[in-house]
Amino acid sequence: MARASAHVPVAIASGREPTDVARYARELGLTTPQISDNGARLLDPATNSTIEAHPIARADSRRIANGLEERSMLFFAVDGWAAVRNVSEVRDWDITVIAGYTRDRDASAEVQSAAVREAANLASDHVTAILSQGAERHRWYVNFTRHGIDKGTGLRSWANLLGVSLDGVVFVGDSFNDVEAFAVAGLPVAMGSAPDEVRAAAAESVGDVDADGVAEAIKRFVLPR
Repeated sequence: MARASAHVPVAIASGREPTDVARYARELGLTTPQISDNGARLLDPATNSTIEAHPIARADSRRIANGLEERSMLFFAVDGWAAVRNVSEVRDWDITVIAGYTRDRDASAEVQSAAVREAANLASDHVTAILSQGAERHRWYVNFTRHGIDKGTGLRSWANLLGVSLDGVVFVGDSFNDVEAFAVAGLPVAMGSAPDEVRAAAAESVGDVDADGVAEAIKRFVLPR
């Protein structure tokens, strides 16, 4: 990524909390704005500061977080810049993303996916709920953000901020929460570990994580020949 960033702006677009995304960006030598919170935040990795954020309405955040706890589902949320993992840790209810998830190694993927889909019913008309599957195949997520906010809108904001044409953007992803960004990017690329539905939404494919799929995408589609 550092080599690619010498030629073009490079960003991580993740459902992870901003602290993680900023740290990964610095470790990779990325200095341009990054996308965290499943598209609900643009951040500056050099200063650990928010450039743009789209919080969920407080009433909806409370309903979702309390509902996940009542269903005994694990979750993390981003409250301001802080990551919280239960309702008692929330201080300001300035929440941009809530990710409820299952982590039962003994349950089938179908059972876990069903549990996540049931949790998605907590979303109101003011909230977007997007399913995703983690890098660990046994973990399923439902990502709650403000209505209309997802990785696709995050990518649009990032491109507008940098003056980058979306037609020239290469976006590499491997899960259901990447599909909205696939619809926006000029060249959507699915990794080899992506589910069939995600691969069908992409224009190109590369290897999985173990085969250094991201490096393959950078070499094939980004670096000058």
